[in-house]
Amino acid sequence: MKSDIQNIPPVDSSRRKWLKAVGLGAGATALAACVDSGVNELSAAGMKTDHFPSATPNLNDGLIRLSSNENAFGPSAKAVEAMKGELFNLCRYADPTTSVLKKKIAEQEGVSEDQIVVTNGSSPILFGYADWITKNGNKLVTSMATYEGVPRGAEFMGADVTYVPLDANMDFDLDAIEAAVTEETTAVYICNPNNPVGRALDPAKLNAFAKRVSQKTQVFIDEAYIEMSDGYPGNVQSSLAAEGYNVVICRTFSKIHAMAGQRLGYAIMPAAQAKEIGGKLRMGGVNYLGLVAGMASMDDHANLNKMRDMVKVERSKLTAAAEELGRPYAKNPQGNFIYMDTGMPHDQFAEKMRAQGIKVVGRTWPGYDSWSRISVGTPEETDACVKALKTVLA
Repeated sequence: MKSDIQNIPPVDSSRRKWLKAVGLGAGATALAACVDSGVNELSAAGMKTDHFPSATPNLNDGLIRLSSNENAFGPSAKAVEAMKGELFNLCRYADPTTSVLKKKIAEQEGVSEDQIVVTNGSSPILFGYADWITKNGNKLVTSMATYEGVPRGAEFMGADVTYVPLDANMDFDLDAIEAAVTEETTAVYICNPNNPVGRALDPAKLNAFAKRVSQKTQVFIDEAYIEMSDGYPGNVQSSLAAEGYNVVICRTFSKIHAMAGQRLGYAIMPAAQAKEIGGKLRMGGVNYLGLVAGMASMDDHANLNKMRDMVKVERSKLTAAAEELGRPYAKNPQGNFIYMDTGMPHDQFAEKMRAQGIKVVGRTWPGYDSWSRISVGTPEETDACVKALKTVLA
């Protein structure tokens, strides 16, 4: 990534030498150590630093964290290098760089730039959309077990949410959802691949569904995990937005791009709606280093393909363990997690796994009290999880 994204001078050589000297080339661990060291130096010089947080907090008390669908493999090396090259440009607001990312997304997805909303992670889009629902009819239709961002947000704001049960394959029951749509329905929310279940819908069936239903109400398709699916890019539905259908497509850089801590996401929607929602969500702009890293990661196709393969290998270890233990699970998962019936209350399962050093989701979704979502980790982490599963569920 070039360091003139905002048409500002590149980092001078003396600063680059300093970066090298403090060990940034060693990656995130060295960066955290450098920050802590810097705080120590400020303290030694007499500056009060009690309010500074440590850059190396113990996030999970030594547990292997397989509870949040984080991509444990880490971001593209090219994304890391791009961020390092822009550290001294953090004094600038990121609006011009946001425009560069919008142009890049528009070219990739075949849509116009004015259809794109870029935010700090996809969560602002999800909750902003929930707010939009309450102001445009106040009625949402979705599935019983799916990501809560839009439906729970809408409920919290007072919307009427209709939850349709999953079908026999644990998929969104598109026929039943379509039947539940009325003239009063504001929107339909589809998460594909679905979180927590992990299954992906047949792309042709979803595409036909969205074309029909969007004639009646807006269809929001959350594609947070789409790049991890075996059928990528054939599973993506952004062509619907390009063709002018009344749909919203939402993506995040937190999953396959492994940038959960940098916060970057975007949505594609009708231009007028993008202007309305984007204006409300701007909130001072987007994280600059996230933008820089996101664009570098988008260009690193080899890394994304490798990441997809690595996730699939670790995911297969978890499904194999479920098969060996005779536990029901959602077949053919397509994200970086599986959804399994543990045969015990979800909180009890989480407690037993914690005792084995593994952190899994300690809550559940209505109607699935004994089911738990388990994220994949690095090979060592996944292997440890499989070992723990065989102890807990034997």
